Amino acid sequence: MEILDKKSYSIKYDDKKITYYNQSCKDWTYPYLYKGAGYETLSSSGCGIFSLCHAVEWMTGESPHPEGLADFSMRFGGRGDDGTDRPVLLQSAMDTGLAKRYGFSYRGDGLVNDNNALFDHLYQGCGTALCNLRVGHIVTLLKARIYKGEKQFLVIDSVAESTNEHVREHVREIVDQSLIQHPIRNTTGLIVGVSYQYAMFYVTADLPRDHSILFHL
Repeated sequence: MEILDKKSYSIKYDDKKITYYNQSCKDWTYPYLYKGAGYETLSSSGCGIFSLCHAVEWMTGESPHPEGLADFSMRFGGRGDDGTDRPVLLQSAMDTGLAKRYGFSYRGDGLVNDNNALFDHLYQGCGTALCNLRVGHIVTLLKARIYKGEKQFLVIDSVAESTNEHVREHVREIVDQSLIQHPIRNTTGLIVGVSYQYAMFYVTADLPRDHSILFHL
């Protein structure tokens, strides 16, 4: 069996093609550093960077380069002590004109928890959002739908946590095209198996927390 563990994949869904950045791939060695902390990389700490790349490409068809966005985040204070400080990164993108160049705007409403407003924003096709499905990890919300009377969000997750214990009970549908195979290695680095996870999946609309809403220009 071929073990797929590439840095990025092309996923086609909903008449769109999106570049999926696979954070679990250890080849993402580009530094993403916080002052005073140990050596961190995009693989270990880049979920906020990859999530913003996913959000921009879904809205505009063009993705920022993760390495360049990481440099920007470190330069303007978007790299926090536990990952990406979303409000700082997004506000800095607005202040410097980077957001306009990427085709989105941010209105300073980071880390809010109004799920009804969030649903309306995505359901009406006004843009995307960054959020948490579990503490400490940022994902992208791409769109919203009502399916069998239930409000749901389509998620793209840089570490493909469709089976995470804090997420799986809320998953309603996985996107087959987003299957990711991760090698399982023993302590010596030998591949002893493979795990199958999905990078895109629908969750119930009550799960996301700490939303940062992006508007498509």
